[in-house]
Amino acid sequence: MTRRVIFLDIDGVLAPIHHWDRYGDLDPACVQVLNEIAAHGGADVVVSSTWRYGRSVADLQAMLDSQGFTGRVIDKTPTGLRGADRGEEIAAWLAEHAVDGYVIIDDHVDMGGLRSHLVQTQPAHGLQPADAPRVIAMLMRPH
Repeated sequence: MTRRVIFLDIDGVLAPIHHWDRYGDLDPACVQVLNEIAAHGGADVVVSSTWRYGRSVADLQAMLDSQGFTGRVIDKTPTGLRGADRGEEIAAWLAEHAVDGYVIIDDHVDMGGLRSHLVQTQPAHGLQPADAPRVIAMLMRPH
């Protein structure tokens, strides 16, 4: 079975950041774009956002579901790596799990060697319909 994964940040991706000190709520329009990507790409979500701290995978699934998410949250990236940036946390997850393709959706670029798998969003707008074709193409590309 083909396994594709979306490493998902939330602030600046599903929750647009309106001011540097005021983060918004989850935007249903951004969630709909994620639904399209997950469905067309045949991909599950691994949460790489700071929202994963203190939340279980079930909590994250329920939170996204409540905003209209129709896909599946299967995991979250490790949090115990002292001093690791997000790219290193994702790399650690990938080292433990076999995937056929993956994409990182984030508003930051700190992905190190995984940057070629990053689709960067504009924090004030979040995930937009125009991002979907690029994200899906990246998911379908063998890693």
